[in-house]
Amino acid sequence: MTRSLLVEVVTPEMTVFSGEVESLVVTAPDGEVGVFPLHAPMIARLGEGKLRLKRADINKTESYTTEGGYLQVAEDKAIVLTDAAVAA
Repeated sequence: MTRSLLVEVVTPEMTVFSGEVESLVVTAPDGEVGVFPLHAPMIARLGEGKLRLKRADINKTESYTTEGGYLQVAEDKAIVLTDAAVAA
């Protein structure tokens, strides 16, 4: 069984995504950050750019355009707080 990462992508208006993924890639001000299961705890500021989720259940990658925000990772859970997340 493949280990997964629980991800929530939240904007001020709504939760855009909540589910298990194999990986998460976000855009930070100085480049991309990849997050996988068993990732060390971290908090990072996000820049404007792409957010990519490789879904664990359907073997599909979903992409969103985000406008800044923050990423928190702890215990196989990642929370992305962003001003906007639009499906790309």
